[in-house]
Amino acid sequence: MLAACQPGGDAAADPTTPATAAGGGGAGGGGASAECGGSADTLDGALKVITGPIGCPGGVNTFWSQKLGSGWTVPRFIEYHDGDIPQDECGAQSRDPDDFASNAFYCSLDDTVAYSVEFMAELSKQDPSYPMLVLMHELGHRVSALTDKQGVVSRSEENQADCLAGSEAKFTHDAGRFPMANALEGIPLFFQLGDGGGAWLSFGEPNADPEAHGNPSQRTAAAVLGYTKGIDTCFKIGQSADGGISLTDSLFG
Repeated sequence: MLAACQPGGDAAADPTTPATAAGGGGAGGGGASAECGGSADTLDGALKVITGPIGCPGGVNTFWSQKLGSGWTVPRFIEYHDGDIPQDECGAQSRDPDDFASNAFYCSLDDTVAYSVEFMAELSKQDPSYPMLVLMHELGHRVSALTDKQGVVSRSEENQADCLAGSEAKFTHDAGRFPMANALEGIPLFFQLGDGGGAWLSFGEPNADPEAHGNPSQRTAAAVLGYTKGIDTCFKIGQSADGGISLTDSLFG
């Protein structure tokens, strides 16, 4: 899953920073419209938070359009099945379906977000909001690329994407599409996606692995900081040379 966020190589050089669905659009929010969807407590609702067009209340495209203006365009989403190769440039580069099974990723080669249908369904069984949070993370990588504010090492980039996902989730919550109960249930996702072996308080663990994604405490702290402090804190996290999150950042943003 996201620990294989970049299926094929070094995190800084690899164009994939692993998410599919067709977009929709309209006006909606907690109350729903066909294109915008409703609450993220179903798989369909969760995906429409991600794919709904600019203008949908609580939608990720609305959020980033407000933050980045014309610098944000609605991304192209590509849906594929495990065993298949996604029809994007990253799929063309790898040609190995095992690289993409049970995964979701952002491909910087052609600015696409792709995800496995089976992966989304499995995540949804754990919690309806998990597919949304995973794709918010991938769109965080897209923001890093569009703004030229990539994390300085792999772990910093991953923590930054987790943090940006937290900021996106707060926007969705404030629009009534991500109930607080679901938001609290979403926190364990980031913990379980962390690299193994990290103690809860080891925020400064060094970036030993070039493909490291952050230990459980770092990933959880990053997402919570994004939710509570906003995107400026996220970009600060991305500049951590060792991929750590300081206690000062965690406590004070």
